[in-house]
Amino acid sequence: MGLQTLDLAALAPFWFVFSLLSAFFHASRLTVTKHLSFSFSARALTLYVNLAGLVVTLPLILWHHDFPLHQPVYVGAVLLGGLISGLGGWALNVGIHRSDVSLVGPVMTLTPGFVVLIEWVVIGDLPGPPGLLGLGLLMAGAYVLSIRREQTAFWAPLRRLVTDPGSAFTLIAAFCFAAAATLGRVGIQMSDPLSFAVMVALVNPVILFLLFSLQDRRFYREAFPARLRQEAGPLLLLGLLFALMRIADQIALSLTLASYAMAVKRSAGLFSVLLGRWVYGEGHLLARLAGSLVMLAGLILLARS
Repeated sequence: MGLQTLDLAALAPFWFVFSLLSAFFHASRLTVTKHLSFSFSARALTLYVNLAGLVVTLPLILWHHDFPLHQPVYVGAVLLGGLISGLGGWALNVGIHRSDVSLVGPVMTLTPGFVVLIEWVVIGDLPGPPGLLGLGLLMAGAYVLSIRREQTAFWAPLRRLVTDPGSAFTLIAAFCFAAAATLGRVGIQMSDPLSFAVMVALVNPVILFLLFSLQDRRFYREAFPARLRQEAGPLLLLGLLFALMRIADQIALSLTLASYAMAVKRSAGLFSVLLGRWVYGEGHLLARLAGSLVMLAGLILLARS
């Protein structure tokens, strides 16, 4: 295929499918991350997620590559997108360290709201009325997912977003991923989804290692824990899930508005509830499933818009 343009126009009707696949890979990734969080610090885990993702993603350049590094806008999108997505990954891992998978996943549902705001400010794009209603239902679903039986105050689920251990970091991650998605759309338009996924996979580990090393000169000790060899299998699985999520992300972003793609991806909250219950026995299943049904209504509206 060489340097010829990668044309995905024929896949445009399937943006919903790629976003849904990204959601499943994302929820599965959170589940594996929770397992690894018992052996790695959040910083070390963030670095290894990106390194493992690079190992899986890099061979894609043998099939196709288009890196317009002579264009400053593209380079800026790559570097800034890599930095922001890396910080988002670190914040997400901190959130997983401090909270349940079945809570972190639903909180990430707030990402589309940030995407809509950023897209409107930066590139002037807004979803139509059905799409906005679908986004609203996704936000309402996230609210219901956080409801507890013993709480009666209307604002309690909202307060939990900033008081529950890990939730504040998950909110930071949601904003970072929203910004990275918008930058990703710019980079994709100047190259293609697979090439941009490879480029970000190359940049992220370098930026993260430099950032964490500046933060702590002894980070290299933290990056090589005693259980590194024993956890090689789960790390590679995490890298595979991360790479598949990123590729599905980039393809979906090239086919529709970032707010639509990220909104569907946030159905990962539903997958996270089920996987958190199945793998770790996490509670509040009924409330979180009810919220997931509200989210599903939002997804149907998005698909029909």
